[in-house]
Amino acid sequence: MRIFKRTIWCLSSLFLLSSASLAQNRAAGGHRVDQRQAMQDRVRAIRHSLSNPGRSLSRLPIQVDQARQEGIEGTNFVNIIPFVTKENGSRTNVGINNFSQSSLAREGRPTATVEIGLYGPSGDLDRSGIFSVRSNEMLQINHIINVLDPVQGGGSATTGWLLIFSDEPVTAWASVILDQTSNDPAMLVAIADQIFKPAAFVESQGTPSNPLLIYSSVKGGAFKSRLAVVNIGSGAGRVRVKLFSQAGALQEELPAVAVEKNEMFVSDDIRMPVPGTFGPITIEVEDVDTNDDALPRIVATSLIESTTGPFAGFLPAFALPQPTTSAIAGVWEGSVTGGITNAEVRLTLYQERDMLYGSLEILSGAFPTTDRFFDIKGDVIDGSVLLEIQQVLDDCRHPDSDPCTVFAYRLFAESLSGNTLSGDSVYIDGSGRSGSGGFTLDRMGAIYTSE
Repeated sequence: MRIFKRTIWCLSSLFLLSSASLAQNRAAGGHRVDQRQAMQDRVRAIRHSLSNPGRSLSRLPIQVDQARQEGIEGTNFVNIIPFVTKENGSRTNVGINNFSQSSLAREGRPTATVEIGLYGPSGDLDRSGIFSVRSNEMLQINHIINVLDPVQGGGSATTGWLLIFSDEPVTAWASVILDQTSNDPAMLVAIADQIFKPAAFVESQGTPSNPLLIYSSVKGGAFKSRLAVVNIGSGAGRVRVKLFSQAGALQEELPAVAVEKNEMFVSDDIRMPVPGTFGPITIEVEDVDTNDDALPRIVATSLIESTTGPFAGFLPAFALPQPTTSAIAGVWEGSVTGGITNAEVRLTLYQERDMLYGSLEILSGAFPTTDRFFDIKGDVIDGSVLLEIQQVLDDCRHPDSDPCTVFAYRLFAESLSGNTLSGDSVYIDGSGRSGSGGFTLDRMGAIYTSE
């Protein structure tokens, strides 16, 4: 049921990403419009997609009709750079890479139209600009804060974060140069859109059960760590930062800080309370009501820098899996049974956080397909395991075979008991066959052995 609800939420969200017209196409010489309104319309579309699915679906037809009437142009890709600055003589350069080779919307090699909005620490849109990036091109924009055009009432931010929209697939990066003498850059790769990713891929949940992790931070000698946290969600959240020693002991739990939507929390020296130490940091959002329309969602990055020299480097936040997530990677063997299934199998599982993938091999016995080797994928969440066959076409590789049979096979275990994984299974195919059963698998060893 948890997985089903999450699937429904993701599907409803996917329908709701709409965008507004571009603000100013500087590269193409387009006419000037209200840049603040253009960017805010895009952000409102994202906020809308994060809201309660039932209410969102009820409002969707109205939004779609409005978009058609206004002739709203669409953008399908989002990137976020969580920290840019020009304070104290520093500067930030930004690069946009268009890796798209083909497009449904354009013939030939597509040129991407990219809109960049700079948000200040207070969460207000400060500057905006439009750029064209040809296929295979890397467009470097030096002094990005100075190049973007101030929106009405903006133009004063010297530190902030970038929200990047594009109508073709692009990636982005930033070069933050703190020392004008050395000109040594600290490189920061953009974070892709997090809103519609499956849980195993999300990098910015930040809830107490899925905190963000900064791998390392320092306060000692000539080194210190900055921390920048951005709330890209649809509502305010209270951000809690916890400082740990390198051995994993909690050293300091900092007071929670309220961060409104679009706002930043920036600390120039996050480990100041525990000088002479180094270690990881966790970041989480307190008091999250998952039934609320206004949900916070955070991204974060840390900048380790030398106070006596030009060295600096970014460490982006990593989303930790839930504490109940079991580590189940390995080679498993056992039986799968049911009305039309009675086989011995080998399951090889690889794991990244909550994500599982690997292969299922039929070693002997009866299985309702002619193929005997399949790719498999799944999740491990709250201690339960769901696996499904990824290769859904049976015996379609042979030109003289019968017509392909579409089938699906799923395995579900509510919990893991030691080195044994057991639960229910279900099979269904396009020829009308179906059946339910069970499985019992024992972990036989590691994937990478020492032999």
